[in-house]
Amino acid sequence: MTDTAAPRAPAARGTRAPRRWRPRFVVGTRAGLAAGLIAVLAVQAAVTLSLSATAFEDEALYLHAGRQILNSWIHGGPDYDDFAGYFSGSPYIYPPLGALADGVAGLAGARLLSLVFALVTTVLVAAVGRTLFDRTAGVAGAAAFVCGGPVLFLGGFATYDAMALMLLTGGLAVGLRAAVAERTRTALLLSSVAGVLLAGAVATKYMVALFVPSVCLVVLAMTIRTSRSLSGGSAEAPGTPSPARRPPAEGASATGSHRRPTRRARGRGFRLSARLAALALGGAAGAAATAGVWLGLTGTRQLSGMRTTTISRTPFVTTGRLDVFEHGLRWAAPTLLVAVLAVALVGRRRPVLAGLLLITSLLPIIFQARSGELTSLHKHVAFGLAFAAPLAGAGVAGAVTWLGARNPGRILPLSILLAAAAGLVLLYSGARTAHDLFGQWADSRPLVAFLRSQVGNPSDHYLVEESEVPRYYLEDRTASGQWDNTYYLYYVDPDTGKAVTGVDAYRAALTDRYYDIVVLRYGPTAALDRQIRDVLDDPTRYRQVAQVPDPSGWTIWRRVAP
Repeated sequence: MTDTAAPRAPAARGTRAPRRWRPRFVVGTRAGLAAGLIAVLAVQAAVTLSLSATAFEDEALYLHAGRQILNSWIHGGPDYDDFAGYFSGSPYIYPPLGALADGVAGLAGARLLSLVFALVTTVLVAAVGRTLFDRTAGVAGAAAFVCGGPVLFLGGFATYDAMALMLLTGGLAVGLRAAVAERTRTALLLSSVAGVLLAGAVATKYMVALFVPSVCLVVLAMTIRTSRSLSGGSAEAPGTPSPARRPPAEGASATGSHRRPTRRARGRGFRLSARLAALALGGAAGAAATAGVWLGLTGTRQLSGMRTTTISRTPFVTTGRLDVFEHGLRWAAPTLLVAVLAVALVGRRRPVLAGLLLITSLLPIIFQARSGELTSLHKHVAFGLAFAAPLAGAGVAGAVTWLGARNPGRILPLSILLAAAAGLVLLYSGARTAHDLFGQWADSRPLVAFLRSQVGNPSDHYLVEESEVPRYYLEDRTASGQWDNTYYLYYVDPDTGKAVTGVDAYRAALTDRYYDIVVLRYGPTAALDRQIRDVLDDPTRYRQVAQVPDPSGWTIWRRVAP
C-alpha cells in the first residue's frame, strides 16, 4: 500500500488575496517615507543655498519698507512712503519679518527665512498628496515639487512670495484634513484654521486669491468622497476600492430591499450636508476673523493697493501672449510634465480631481498670458506647481507600483531606477532654471561701491533707476527721502508752485538741477531715460562722472554748481 498525499483543502472564502507588489525599502514603512522626505528637503536646501546674487529691486524694496515700518512701530514716527498704496501684498506682514531677519544676518538672513518657508511648503505638499492619495504619493509629490525651478528660486528670494505660498499650501492641507475628519466638530475646527491660513495668504500676497476657489473645490471633492466612504457605501478609507455588494438575504421582501437604500441615501445626504455646512461655516468664520483683525490693525488703505496692483492692474510692459505662455510652460516644465503624464493613471479613477489640479496649476500662466504681462510670472508659476505636484506624485507612485509588479523578485526593481534617473534629470533642469532666474539682474556691487564715495550729504537728492537697491545698501549713509526712482515722480515747481508728474516732472526737476546725482541704466524705464537724456547732456546743468561697469551698465551724472 503506497502512501498518497492528502488533497489540499480549498482556500477559505475569507482568505486574503495576495498583496500587490510595493517597493518595500522605499514605501513599505513610515521610516522609509520619512527618510525619503528628509532627503527631498536636503536636496531642496542644498540647491537653494547655492543660489547667489546681489539684492534684486523687489527684495531691497520690501526689506527697506520693513525697516521703516518697524521703526515707525517702535519709535512712533511716520512712514516716509505710502507702501500700502502700491504694494501687491500687505506691507505689514512679510516686510517686518524680513527686516528682522535682515537685521540679524543681512540679506542672507532674509533669504534664509524664505528658505524656511519653502521647506515647510514642501512638507505641506507631501501632506496634501498623502490626504488626497496615499503616503507614497505624498513623498513623490514633494520630490516633484522641488524639481520646479521657480520653487527653488522662491526659496532663495527675500520677498513675500515664499511666505504666501506656505500659507496657501497650509490652508489646502488643513482644509483636506477637515474634509476627511470623522467628527463634525473636528471638521469645523480644522476648517476655521484653514480659513485663517487662506486669508493670511491673500493678505500676504493679493494674487493668491486666484487659487482660493480651487482650494475650496478640491476640499469639496474630498468631502464628498469621504462622506460616501464613511456611509453605507463602504467602510474603507478614501481611495480604496469598495467591496462587492452582497446579494439580499433569501426571503427579503422587494419592498424592504428598496426602502433600505432610500433611507440610507437620505441619511448619507443629510450627513454630507451637515459636513459641508460645517466646513463652509468654519472656513468663512476663520477668514472673516483674520481679515477683520488685519484691516482693523493696519487700516483699509491696503484695499486701494490691492485694487491698483492686482484687481485692476495695468501691465507696465506688455508681451505677446504666446511668449508669455511659452515662458510659463518652460519654467513649470519639470513638475508639470510629470503631472500631465499622471493624468493617464489618476484620471481614470478620479477624473474630476485630476482635471481640477491640472487646470489650477496652469491658472497663473493663463491669466498672465491673457493680460500679456511677463512680470513675476516665474514666481506665480510656483503657486500653480503646489497643485500639480500631488498629482505628479500620485502618477509616479502608481507607475512605480505597476512596473514593479511585473518583476517582483528583484531587490532593486527597474521601476525604482527609472524613477530615480528621471528625477535627477528633472532636478537638474529645475536647478538650472533657478540659477538662470537668479542671474537676470545686474550685479550692483560696482555701483554701490562708487556711490558710497559720492553720497553722505543729508541735503542731497538722488535720481536712480531702480533706486531701491542702492538705497538698501547705503541706508547707513543716506535717508529714505533722498532717493527717487524713474517709475513715478510728483514734482512741484519752486517758482510757480505748479505740480507736474510723468516725463514733465523729471524734465522740470532736472532743469532746476534738483538732483545732485543721477544714475540711468536704460533698463525697465529705457523710454523715459531717452526722453530726459538731452537735459543731462546740457553741460551747464550736469556732467557725466562715471560709467559703471565700463563700458556698459550704469551711467552716472553729477550736478554742475551754478
